[in-house]
Amino acid sequence: MSPYQAMERELPEEHPIDATVERRVPQRKLRRRMRDAGERLMQGLGERRGLWMRLEELLGLYHSRREETYFNLGYDHDVAAGRVEGLRALDDHQTSSDARSLADQLRELAIQADVSRTEKVAALLEAAWALALDLSPNRTNHNRRTR
Repeated sequence: MSPYQAMERELPEEHPIDATVERRVPQRKLRRRMRDAGERLMQGLGERRGLWMRLEELLGLYHSRREETYFNLGYDHDVAAGRVEGLRALDDHQTSSDARSLADQLRELAIQADVSRTEKVAALLEAAWALALDLSPNRTNHNRRTR
């Protein structure tokens, strides 16, 4: 098959994440029961079924936004963790576990902060700059003994 022909394939209607979740946690029976209950409710509501439709629409919007947010947050955490792993593998110096823990905590706080990526980086750089201004060869670290 040529690359051009490969582009002509039919795309699945279902989102790849939804398909993967369904394979891992099959919910067909539960979805069927929910659909049946919804149909019974619609019959019971009669002329007022628009109320249910509006609620269902809002619930769908709520759940899709929530799922997208969880997915994106997990993705951001995983990408950042992967980058750190790669950077640490290149590090010639043996960084202490306390320093790695601090870096992990700072990264997590930055990812969880509800500000833009630019603001996160600016805040981290500002903190690093404030600490770097106090670095000098004559300054002692009060938390550790000097050798």
